[in-house]
Amino acid sequence: MLSASENQHNRGNKAGSLLLAGLFLICQQSILVAAEKSAADREPQRLAGQIDQFIREAHQREQVQIAPRASDAEFMRRVYLDLSGKIPPVAEVRQFLADTTPDKRSQLIERLLASPGFVVHFTSLWREILIPEAGTDPFARQQVPEFEAWLRTQLRNDTSYAALAQAIIGAPFDQDAAQAETMEPTPRAFYVSKQLKPESLAASTSRAFLGVRIECAQCHDHPFDTWKQEQFWKFAAFFANFDQSQQNNLITGFSLREVTGKPAIKIPDTNRLVEASFLNGKEIDWEQNQRGPRERLSEWITSSQNPYFAKASVNRIWSLFFGRGIVDPVDDFSATNPASHPELLDAMARAFQQHDYDLKYLIREITNSETYQLTSHQTDPSQSRAEWYGKMPTRGLTSEQIFANLVQSTGFFRQTTETDPRLVAGGTNSPQTEIYELFQSEAENQLEPRATILQALALMNGTFITNATSLEESDVFTAIVDFPGQSVEQKIEAFYLSTLSRPPTSAEQNRLKSYITASEDQTDAYANLFWALLNSSEFLLNH
Repeated sequence: MLSASENQHNRGNKAGSLLLAGLFLICQQSILVAAEKSAADREPQRLAGQIDQFIREAHQREQVQIAPRASDAEFMRRVYLDLSGKIPPVAEVRQFLADTTPDKRSQLIERLLASPGFVVHFTSLWREILIPEAGTDPFARQQVPEFEAWLRTQLRNDTSYAALAQAIIGAPFDQDAAQAETMEPTPRAFYVSKQLKPESLAASTSRAFLGVRIECAQCHDHPFDTWKQEQFWKFAAFFANFDQSQQNNLITGFSLREVTGKPAIKIPDTNRLVEASFLNGKEIDWEQNQRGPRERLSEWITSSQNPYFAKASVNRIWSLFFGRGIVDPVDDFSATNPASHPELLDAMARAFQQHDYDLKYLIREITNSETYQLTSHQTDPSQSRAEWYGKMPTRGLTSEQIFANLVQSTGFFRQTTETDPRLVAGGTNSPQTEIYELFQSEAENQLEPRATILQALALMNGTFITNATSLEESDVFTAIVDFPGQSVEQKIEAFYLSTLSRPPTSAEQNRLKSYITASEDQTDAYANLFWALLNSSEFLLNH
């Protein structure tokens, strides 16, 4: 039997052990929670931080003085245009500018990535990249609605970029006309717009998904690069299995038969027949399985072993936000056209692969970076070279963006379709057609000016702007001018917020207040102000 003192001693030992165990568990939990919190804090900025690190290193190396951070108003307008294709509504501008939440920019990015506007805008961007023929070829233009419907579905479902590329390259052609009426949209327009020509499909596929211009070797070996004529035609052979006698089926919608067997093609003006081969020269065992040549090609293109796909993909997406690629032009990866920031390109490509080619992940990281959030106002001469990203480049808007901004700012006209308005009712004299044809541009570099003097004059004197700044036609103009109890200063601010997504500066406010109050007809003076803002370079550019 234990004595009282021994019992007390044992109880003390047990209590001490329990206390130590409890403290150990608490410490373990604290460490785990801290680690999880630290990982969670690092994750959203992981690639964004790498982007900033590589750009800062380039600034030090090239002696570039970095510009200040963009104001909230400047950032909001920019990210709205980049993620939703149009400027923000006035109510949201006021709310965002008044918000004091530290992470409000990241929150805004998340809202825009989850918005329908993101799907519509990026559908338009990818369609322009993949079917540029729609701008000039009426037959290709007819294919746009189905292609955009398919793209919207993929973007809504967060389909990975690799899966997107595979689906486009391996687009189905085995449906008949009756099936076509009931089946879901397909991406076959990529093929139809190129009229099933193997050489056109080879050139477009390599440019869009690999970032290389192999078509320069179509007629002869490339004079400045490693591509040979034989390589081009071996790549084109992947698209040579369509029965060319069935070209009329492109119009009727019937299925197109693909010839079975090894894909091969004759090099024009020669007697040489070459079999399909990947650009890396790897031979294909056609007996191994029954997958078709286009399916095999899509798998090779999106393979992690392919040195081009991931880099070309992130480079193109980067260009959508900065107006130029790290390799620029974006479809000219070659020994004679090196990357301006090769380490950054490698880091983004690796991260994109590691996140299963998630488009939203990459876009989220780019837009959360400080590099993206710099002001576009030049504060030092060293910022003038766009490739060093010392400031945010000023970029041209697409015709779709200009039209959407005019609609958003004026309330004068509401778009009636998600697809290109040139394809729907409204006639050639519709407001959409007027703006789209006026600002249609084939410029590859977004940093090149899109609006010429003639375009600017046509916009100034066009019927759209005239009606949009009239009291009888414009909902926004009427609401601002006739709103009871608003001072001149408040009305001026409302016009600025509805067009430029920012309040006027003190100098602008004072100058315009003097102009309005001195006018005999204040309604006419407000119309002149509205007209001037809608025609300003600040309204017609992304900055």
